[in-house]
Amino acid sequence: MVSAQRNEDLIGVIARAPWFEGLPADAQRSLVESGTVRSYAKNSYLFTAGQITSDVYCILSGRIRLLITSAIGQEFALTDLESEAWLNEAGLAGKLPRMLDAKVAEAARVLAIPAQAVKMVGENYPDMYRKLFVDHVLRTRGIYVLLTGMAFYPLRARLAGWLLQLVEDHGRTTAEGVHLDVNLSQNDLAQLSLGSRQRINKILGEWRAAGVIELRANRYIVRDMDALGRETELKNSDD
Repeated sequence: MVSAQRNEDLIGVIARAPWFEGLPADAQRSLVESGTVRSYAKNSYLFTAGQITSDVYCILSGRIRLLITSAIGQEFALTDLESEAWLNEAGLAGKLPRMLDAKVAEAARVLAIPAQAVKMVGENYPDMYRKLFVDHVLRTRGIYVLLTGMAFYPLRARLAGWLLQLVEDHGRTTAEGVHLDVNLSQNDLAQLSLGSRQRINKILGEWRAAGVIELRANRYIVRDMDALGRETELKNSDD
């Protein structure tokens, strides 16, 4: 009974997926039956750059960070993916090495479906590929936004932008301000903002002193949303 209920839950995840929504029930069920649910500890990896993996993944819980890693170990985060986000559609293109690391930022459960099973569904229902293409374009637009920030905006603007995104995704409004219900270290913010931990610490310290944010029990509270929004403006800065 537990297994049957889990399968029904997974079919719901498939049905809500941008790639698979609208598929007949038998196709959705075939994807679930082809997949396996895996658990990953924090700081482990779904895959690393250079690795060839043919599974397509859906995050059921936790958080996965997509990273570019330099030859000397420097890490730059492209994005964090959370519940019901899909990744590694590149596995459908054949045995190509991955270009990114997929690092577990928060202990995760992941549905892994062999690429061959996904391609078999696509052969019977080719509209799946149209939906996958549209979703891929939307993700690519997000990368362009990120590159624009890297090229033209100072670090404090990039950091403010990430905090505002976290507010949108995880914010909980109270009389004290907006609580960010996600645990992120300064190293996490440094990876996401493409800055050093020391510079991130300096900017956060300035914002705390100005009453823009507060750090309490390893969670941030945004006390002045307007001031944080102004930090995203494009302006000259040494940061």
